[in-house]
Amino acid sequence: MLVKTGIGDAVSDLLQASGLPLLALAFLMTLVLRAAQGSATVSLVTVGGLLAPLVKEVDLSSPQLALVALAMGGGALALSHINDSGFWIFTKLVGISVSTALRTWTVLTTAMGLAGFALAAALWPLV
Repeated sequence: MLVKTGIGDAVSDLLQASGLPLLALAFLMTLVLRAAQGSATVSLVTVGGLLAPLVKEVDLSSPQLALVALAMGGGALALSHINDSGFWIFTKLVGISVSTALRTWTVLTTAMGLAGFALAAALWPLV
């Protein structure tokens, strides 16, 4: 749908105008969408579709594409909270309160997501 409606190209133009590096855009867009709607899979697929025209224009190498995917994965992992089924599975299996899960699970997944993005950003100049 993103391709057929032209929304992907319009978003690509807006993203290019933002001036943010592609790696940061991939991470931030996935992070925001993940936090807003809760599904890592939906955020990855949606942001992938939105970034596809921009990635095509930039003509990245295979290692750079892998790092963009890693950055998106970091964004999709971070900020797991009450609208995420994984949050509830963890909370119920461990037997902790929602407030404790927010202080542990959410912080842990966010730290892991930031670490994934930091790794991608550190490797970017090397590829």
